[in-house]
Amino acid sequence: MKNKLFFLLTALMAFTGCDNFESLNTDPSRSSETQPEFLLSNAEKRASDLMYDTYFNGRIGMELSQYWMGTDKTSDGRFLFTNDGLWAGLYAGPLMDLKEIQNYYDRHPSETSPHTIAVAEILKAWIFHILTDVYIDIPYTQALQGEDIPQPVFDKGRDVYAALLASLKTQIDVLSGTPSGVVRGDVIAKGDVQQWIRIANALRMRIAMRMADAQPAEAKAVIEDAVKNTLMNVGQDVYFPYNVATTTNRFPYNDVERPLVEFAVTSTLVDYLQSVEDPRLPIFARPDDTNGKYIGKVYGTEANLPTMIGLSKPGVIAYSGSAKGYMITYAEIAFIKAEAAARGMSVGSAAAEDLYKEAVTASMTQWGITDAKAVETYLAAVPYKAGDWKNVIGTQKWIAMYMQGIQSWLERLRLDTKKPDGSVLFIPPASGSLDPDVTDVPKRLKYPNNTRASNARNSEEAAKNIGGDTQAVKNWWDIR
Repeated sequence: MKNKLFFLLTALMAFTGCDNFESLNTDPSRSSETQPEFLLSNAEKRASDLMYDTYFNGRIGMELSQYWMGTDKTSDGRFLFTNDGLWAGLYAGPLMDLKEIQNYYDRHPSETSPHTIAVAEILKAWIFHILTDVYIDIPYTQALQGEDIPQPVFDKGRDVYAALLASLKTQIDVLSGTPSGVVRGDVIAKGDVQQWIRIANALRMRIAMRMADAQPAEAKAVIEDAVKNTLMNVGQDVYFPYNVATTTNRFPYNDVERPLVEFAVTSTLVDYLQSVEDPRLPIFARPDDTNGKYIGKVYGTEANLPTMIGLSKPGVIAYSGSAKGYMITYAEIAFIKAEAAARGMSVGSAAAEDLYKEAVTASMTQWGITDAKAVETYLAAVPYKAGDWKNVIGTQKWIAMYMQGIQSWLERLRLDTKKPDGSVLFIPPASGSLDPDVTDVPKRLKYPNNTRASNARNSEEAAKNIGGDTQAVKNWWDIR
């Protein structure tokens, strides 16, 4: 019977031909294309998952910003990274999803939603900014073309910055002046067009401040324009909303189903927070289980302590399945405004000191510290000093950006922050660096091995342009 059935199917295929056979196995009631709303929501989640991935955030970002140190594995804290998949994850994941939104509308022009495309372009700008800050020169103008351009050229980091700022301004103009209905599939801002305008301006401010030392006039112009309509309070913080109730939608690194002991908080973080009696310490860290004290691990220490005896784990928020995947916060914008005012930019009538206090207060609110008296007492302990604004603002911004490992590392590079008294805040790895080119902190990540192999000519040219494919090469904006 089986032989007869096989011969009948073979005869049917020969008679109908491959094209007809495929049509017979296609459900006409189901779309063969992914709709833009699903591409958008998928891109938002995939990007956030990568930003808060155990390795890319935990092992790289949180360790390079000296919030955490590995306990089960310490080589990453000594600059020997074993996973270079951030590049491929962002390009092949959320960026391709966002590119496909435009491709879909190109195939279906009658369905085009300018607002959806604008939101997709804002998200692309956010991701490309991360890529160029981490690697410097990257594929941008020829990126995401698939088989049409399988080996894209690398654009200079400075040129990528200019293009991102121009794109964000264009998207703001589209969102402000083009009626387009709702933005379906948007999880981050729930389709709120006005919020996306604020987000775009917040990203412009982040990008502009990062280049403020290298291109002060250009940075000033962008910040003074963007500050007019950006995030105004903690309630407008931008994040992907994870949910502990759904296994596939939990914060990427959580202790919902098992205790996690891969990281300890650093003595860099614990000791400084204790020295200024920071009320965020119990949120950022847990007391040691054996003695109830906050004890940080010295950064870059080789010894493994997988049982966590005598060390403090990261706080509950770090492990919560419902933790927020922050993209950008009002606290960050408030610190940018304070720094902008300290640099002489026009960002409103408030003085730099008042903006600094507002930024610290915003961070406290973000992390659940709402006792006004406690905040007032803390501000008195960490006063603003106009003559040392870089270290005062830089130290508090570092605290406020806890959990945003990669962004905090990049700000560390930009500001070279010390404690407000001028003493050292960040230390080199206690057991020494495992990268012969770097002693204090990597300035970038190396191009991935797969990219060096599959796009050899262009990646080699990029490496030459930036001064070598090493972790010691500074980004173009890092001139301090």
